[in-house]
Amino acid sequence: MSSRPWDRFLAFAARSRSRPLFGYGFSLATFGIALAARFAMGAWLPLGFPFLTFFPAMLLSTLVGGRGPGALCAVLSLLAAWYWFIRPFTALGLDLASVLAMGLFALVAVVNILVVGLMNHALDRLAAEQQRTRALLDQRTTLFSELQHRVANNLAFIGGLLAVQHKRLAHNPEAAQALSEARHRFDMMSRIHRRLHAPDSADVPLTLTLRTLCDDVIAAAGQAEVRCQVQGPPLVLDFDRTVTLSLLVVEVVTNALKHGFTAGRGGTIDITLDNAGPGRCVLTITDDGAGLPADFDADAGDRLGFRILRGLARSLGGRIEFRRQAAPGDDEAAALVTWLEFPVAGR
Repeated sequence: MSSRPWDRFLAFAARSRSRPLFGYGFSLATFGIALAARFAMGAWLPLGFPFLTFFPAMLLSTLVGGRGPGALCAVLSLLAAWYWFIRPFTALGLDLASVLAMGLFALVAVVNILVVGLMNHALDRLAAEQQRTRALLDQRTTLFSELQHRVANNLAFIGGLLAVQHKRLAHNPEAAQALSEARHRFDMMSRIHRRLHAPDSADVPLTLTLRTLCDDVIAAAGQAEVRCQVQGPPLVLDFDRTVTLSLLVVEVVTNALKHGFTAGRGGTIDITLDNAGPGRCVLTITDDGAGLPADFDADAGDRLGFRILRGLARSLGGRIEFRRQAAPGDDEAAALVTWLEFPVAGR
């Protein structure tokens, strides 16, 4: 519920209109206050303002109580003004001036009651539609959360099946290694899926998402001596692009941990997001690990990891390159730098 006073008053008025007795009681109280105020102001007002305090009382009664209480306040106001504030006072006399004054007040009262009544009807319908929309949204959110929970559980189940098959293929190291890598990727997909479907993840900057995922990958690999640094603007992508980019980063970080930081070697993985012009962004991932041999060619091999990275880059509509960066103090080794330029979809 909104904390603004006007919204709280409208909510109070909507509840009051559903209680007729309260509405008529409110109308009588409002009329009494308006009558007392008119008597109190009589010493300072010149003749010719008999209905001054009754107009707001009539409008307020209609808004809070509805048309019936508004009409009651209008009738009582007309009679009170005629008796006490229109000449001849306390005599209920009639002349052309008094008839015109009361007729004008009656006309204005009818128009105001009708207009405020229509406004009340529109507000009540709007409140009903908002309540219905909230109910539908809650239902969709519940169903969607249940669906995502089942998908995440299915991913975990598949990972478990791969783990069982991995044990059965211990006699075949090559097949066991393939299943182990597949299981790892399923585990990472499950982690990404659960994290990105958290209720508070809709507007999380991409840098924070990538930093958290990289920490998860490092923790899962048991290589706490490796640090991951993520830098860049507070960019927020749509869900599909965030998932695809997260999978790409996880794949690169996993490869770096596997090949660049073996035997307890520590170091840093740097992930940088930069603006590459209107509607485009550049992602750069590098590390200070053991480096690559001089004859390594990322573009020539048929490695599964690089095929996955190229496929993810294509799904982003981007262009990926693998570059070599000389390792400090070692002419035989060079770090692999993953460079990706991709379009940024507006939100």
